[in-house]
Amino acid sequence: MITINFTGDINNDSLQIGDLAYFVTPSLSGGFEQSTTTPTLIGSIEGITATSIDVDESVGNISANDISPSDFIMFAKDSSINLSGLVGYYAEVYIKNNSTEKAEMFSIASGITPSSK
Repeated sequence: MITINFTGDINNDSLQIGDLAYFVTPSLSGGFEQSTTTPTLIGSIEGITATSIDVDESVGNISANDISPSDFIMFAKDSSINLSGLVGYYAEVYIKNNSTEKAEMFSIASGITPSSK
């Protein structure tokens, strides 16, 4: 198990146990940090706190020494579980603003695909 600690709060409501964690090493090019490499799989996220994640590295087959403090950490949903959008005839959406500053929403849209008749 690898524990990745962050300097600030994670503050991402989408992050869940079972998601897959990846990392890339950014490089400075033209005054901007960017990466041209493919993200490397760290493993499956097994635990989440306000400032850290626990990752099962056996899925990605890497060690804690492969990740440096300057690496960019990201996550993705497991595609075998999250194959499609909403299923059914009814959906309810809850939108939350985590910022303490004023924010305005200008538009919300949805896509509808009939799946049965």
